[in-house]
Amino acid sequence: MHRLTIIILVILLVYALPAAALAQESAEGKIEGQVINGTEGGGSVAGVEISLIIYIDDVMAGTRPALTDDEGKFQFSNVDIQNEYLVSANYMEVDYYYTVTFVTGETTAYVEVGVCDATTTDEAIRISIAHTIIDIKEEDIVVTQVFRLVNDGDTTYAGPDSMLAFTLPEGVYSFEAPQHLMEDYQLLDDNRLAYLVPFPPGERQLIFSCSLAMPDSKELTIPFVVDYPTDSMELMVSGEDIEVATAQLAPAGPIFTDTGKQYIRFWGEDIPRGTVINLLISNLPGGGGGVFFIILGVVIAVVIVGIAVFMLRKKRRQKTGA
Repeated sequence: MHRLTIIILVILLVYALPAAALAQESAEGKIEGQVINGTEGGGSVAGVEISLIIYIDDVMAGTRPALTDDEGKFQFSNVDIQNEYLVSANYMEVDYYYTVTFVTGETTAYVEVGVCDATTTDEAIRISIAHTIIDIKEEDIVVTQVFRLVNDGDTTYAGPDSMLAFTLPEGVYSFEAPQHLMEDYQLLDDNRLAYLVPFPPGERQLIFSCSLAMPDSKELTIPFVVDYPTDSMELMVSGEDIEVATAQLAPAGPIFTDTGKQYIRFWGEDIPRGTVINLLISNLPGGGGGVFFIILGVVIAVVIVGIAVFMLRKKRRQKTGA
């Protein structure tokens, strides 16, 4: 029995030791990288602050700092390759994030961190395509806007007062965006919406929606301001028995969703910045209330005036009789 126990222990050690040695060997590695400035003639990448953000089981477990050398290079040694990592570089007050990937069987990972000089001008920003979807409901009008923006320059649009800004339709009373992105937006006092995240060269898609109260009348004109040069713009309106018109965009074929919902559609291309798209929606549901209240107000006013005239004549008769 004693000999059998020894044999079992030997077998376990034979199989366990290589596995443990392999696990220990694969857990040790290093991360090498280099900061590259994509701006032509841009600033130095020496002494850039680098942070290694460590994730264990999708939970941030800590950070490790480093500085780049004269060539923008940096290194983190003694890292556990079984964890997940992000490398962050702070350049000109803008944070850039890059994931780190260890190739299977390798203990060294390389990451190239692209940065750019910062600029406060938005001349290189345009909208490649803008979608505006309007849903006519019983009590309100929901406007959803989707923008695919492009930064064609080689600098990052950023700064204390430099932010992407969009003009919302007048009279909006609510604003919504994807929950995890709500903190990236800020409503300004002048009916404008600001997107607070710096915009480096490349593309970015934004989506948000707002609501308008249903008007008292049967008609409503919604002005849409083109805040950035737009390559193409699609405007769609859904609602039963409504009529839609605009002079700035050309009518296009309707769109039907899988549920059978129909959208009246308009299309335009190469729209300059500052253009105002006036959308006239007629035959709105529940309209006409405004006319009713106007008529009611006139009737009340006539009645009040009539009572006042009657009371005045009555007083005069009383004085005459006295």
